[in-house]
Amino acid sequence: MYSQDEAGIAYCIQSSLAVNALLTFLAVTPLLLLIVLANLAERAPTMRTPLFLMLGTLNGLTLLVGLGLTAASATTNPLGSLMLLAGSAVSTALLVPSVRRIAARWLRLHAESAVATTALSLTAWALGVNLFQAISLSPLLFERAQQPEVQLQLRQTYLDILVFPLLTFLLASFLGVGLYTRRTQDEVLQRLGFQRPSWRDAITAALVTPLLVGLALATEALWRALDPQGLDRVGGLSRALLGDLRGVTGALAIGVASALGEEVFFRGAYQPRMGIPLTALLFTSFHTQYGITPATALVFVIGIVLGLVRRYRSLNAAISVHFLYNVAVFLLEGTS
Repeated sequence: MYSQDEAGIAYCIQSSLAVNALLTFLAVTPLLLLIVLANLAERAPTMRTPLFLMLGTLNGLTLLVGLGLTAASATTNPLGSLMLLAGSAVSTALLVPSVRRIAARWLRLHAESAVATTALSLTAWALGVNLFQAISLSPLLFERAQQPEVQLQLRQTYLDILVFPLLTFLLASFLGVGLYTRRTQDEVLQRLGFQRPSWRDAITAALVTPLLVGLALATEALWRALDPQGLDRVGGLSRALLGDLRGVTGALAIGVASALGEEVFFRGAYQPRMGIPLTALLFTSFHTQYGITPATALVFVIGIVLGLVRRYRSLNAAISVHFLYNVAVFLLEGTS
C-alpha cells in the first residue's frame, strides 16, 4: 500500500504525464487545421488566401525563432539553428508559384493544388524542425538526462503513444486525403490503400521482417565496434525514458501505435504523391530524437524497404512488417 505522501506523488506524476500528452496533441492541432483548410481550398478557391497566410505565419514565426537562437547562441550547435532557418526559408519559397512548379515537376504533383502546396511547404518546415531537434536539442538532452526530474518530464507512457504517433498520424492521414471535405469514407480508405489482408501480405511480412531485424543487429554491432560509448549512451537514455512501456505489453503497444499510425501516414497518405525517397527522408527525420547516429541510416533504409513493400505489395504488408520489426527489436533490447 502507498503512504499518503507516496500516493500524492504518484497522482502528481500521473497528472503531469496526462497534461504532457494533452499538450502534445494541442501542439499539432494548428497543423491539422492547416491540412483541413488545404482540402477545403481545393474546392473553394477563396480559402487559399487564409491558407497561405497561415502557412506564411507559421514559417515567419519559425524564422524568428531560428534567428533569435542564432543571434543568442542559445544552442550547443549553431548548425541546428541554420537547419531551422533553411527549412522555414524553403517552406516559404514553395509558396511562390514559380518555385512550386519546379518542385511539382520533379515530384509529378499539380503545382496549383492547395493540398500539394501545403504538403510541400509543411515537409520542408518539418525537416527543418526535426533536424534542429536532432542537431541542437539532442546534445542538451544527453547532458541533462541524468537528472531524475528531466527523465520524468520526457518519459513515455501508454497515453503518449496513443496521442503520438497513433492518434496524431491517423488524423493527419484521414484529414490529409480529404475525409468529408473531398472524399467519402470509402474513398478515403481506398486512397490510403486499405484492403482485405491476404496470405501474400503475411508471406511478405514473414520474409522481410527477419531481414530488417538482421540489419538492425548488424548496425548495432558495427556501432558498438566504432563508438561503444555513444551506443551505450543512446541505449541508456532510451531505456530510461520508456517509463511504463515494458515487456510484452509495451512491445505490443509501441508496435501497434507506430506501425499503424506511421504507415497509414507515410506509406498510405504521403508516399503515393511524394514518392519513396522523400517519404523515407521525412520518415527518418521523425526518428532522430537521439541525434544523428548510425541508427539514422538504418531508419532511412527501413523507410525505403517499407516504401517498396507498400508499392509492390500493399499497405497491409507494410503495417505488418513495421509492427513485427518493432516488437522484435523492442523485445531483443529488453533482453540485452
